Amino acid sequence: MASFDLADYRRRAEEFTGALDLEAYHHFAGLKPDCDFTAVYDRYPELFTLESVRTLRRLYDAATADDERRRLSFLLNLGIEGFLGNETKQVSDEIANTESRAKITVDGEQIGLRYSSVVQANEPDRERRRRIHEARLELTATVLNPLYEQRWRRLHELVGELGYPTYSELFSEVRAVDFGMLRGATQMFLQATEGLYQRTLDKVARAKLGLSRTELWQSDLPFLVRAPEYDHVFASARLLPTFERTLQGLGISLAAQTNVHVDAETRELKSPRAFCAPVRIPDEIYLVVMPKGGQDDFQALLHEGGHTEHFAHTSPDLPFEYRFLGDNAVTEGFAFTFDHLTLNARWLETYLDYADSHDYLTFANLVELYFLRRYAGKLAYETEFHVQTGPLDGMAARYGALLSEAVQFDVPQASYLADIDDGFYASNYLRTWMLEGALRMLLQDNYGMEWFLDPAAGAWLKGLWATGQMYSADQLLLKNGGGRLDTRPLELHLERALGR
Repeated sequence: MASFDLADYRRRAEEFTGALDLEAYHHFAGLKPDCDFTAVYDRYPELFTLESVRTLRRLYDAATADDERRRLSFLLNLGIEGFLGNETKQVSDEIANTESRAKITVDGEQIGLRYSSVVQANEPDRERRRRIHEARLELTATVLNPLYEQRWRRLHELVGELGYPTYSELFSEVRAVDFGMLRGATQMFLQATEGLYQRTLDKVARAKLGLSRTELWQSDLPFLVRAPEYDHVFASARLLPTFERTLQGLGISLAAQTNVHVDAETRELKSPRAFCAPVRIPDEIYLVVMPKGGQDDFQALLHEGGHTEHFAHTSPDLPFEYRFLGDNAVTEGFAFTFDHLTLNARWLETYLDYADSHDYLTFANLVELYFLRRYAGKLAYETEFHVQTGPLDGMAARYGALLSEAVQFDVPQASYLADIDDGFYASNYLRTWMLEGALRMLLQDNYGMEWFLDPAAGAWLKGLWATGQMYSADQLLLKNGGGRLDTRPLELHLERALGR
């Protein structure tokens, strides 16, 4: 930029984030076959230059007022992520488009790579599940991993241009999260829950699959999590009506939300998993779902519905940074608050007529614990991966070892690059679990186990949603009497749900 106009930067940044989400909506909703994030970045070339990032850094360092400093920290984070994204946009598009078009061949049948996860999750034949899984891993290793390696090595190089020694140190600063401390806390969680996890995993695997814990393959997990035996409860026809009724219990009418657009059409190229695209917060929010049934489908819609309601209720008077940017553990916390309703026996009985849910709740809480442990393993791996400044030799083996230790069965090494989200997003999810655990306790303490039927609970949530992401997860919790983020509420819940 020849001259830096902060107000204009904010305006253009808001346009960019909306355009990026709109492109994601069009592609992943199956409305256009190719993803073209490159074209979006090319419309805003001035936002993510090295010069603009350095200017934002100088403004942030010079700011003294708390509000301005916070807003500038969010803009700096956007600038840095945008700079990294802009510099790797071509290979990112190539990865997305390769995944969209790629097909695997199993038993003479061609299956789209993205859709193959759905096929595998619904395949009752264990050996065929394994063949699908191995075909996906083979394609990942031979076709996608060279692209992922190119992208991650370039990202690790770029942080040096920003003045940081490693990707890890960069994001620890811009996220204001000590990844080492978080890893330590989650490793203690792994130790505290290991016995409980092993016993319950063995019990459920024997009951559902006729296998001991030590006999499980990773290819069995999607089918185990899919849990077709519960489909009579979680029928696809009930998916959207159940979400709408849940909102009604909180005093929210989905039909009256003209700013929320529900896309439930079936399209060949549509992502099978629900997602939310907040194109203009709070005025234009897309909730995308392709109902297929099953408890996982319900959790996914409730999760994305939590994002949707958060963005739809964000105050329009907030500045851009507080509506679009900030600590994403906050919006994930609201998403988790909704999807964890499927762990509430009274919600199951109220909205799904599921009175005898003990077996399901054991299963569902095991799945919850599995994902918690998996993300703890991901964070452990990423804290090692993101201090790399050159070749990635040995990282595949570390991925297999750390993830296998966390989930207690063998995890193949081929996903060591694909299973990484940008900007240490695994840390956001782990902090989100802590936030949701505390929010759940606050809701139950103040409004009872049936808080989802109380419009007063809805009003309380709306008050939190209205602040957008002005506050970090830690600040939001402290401001609302929930103490500090830690894993203890999660441990207490799991001990009650699964036994010590």
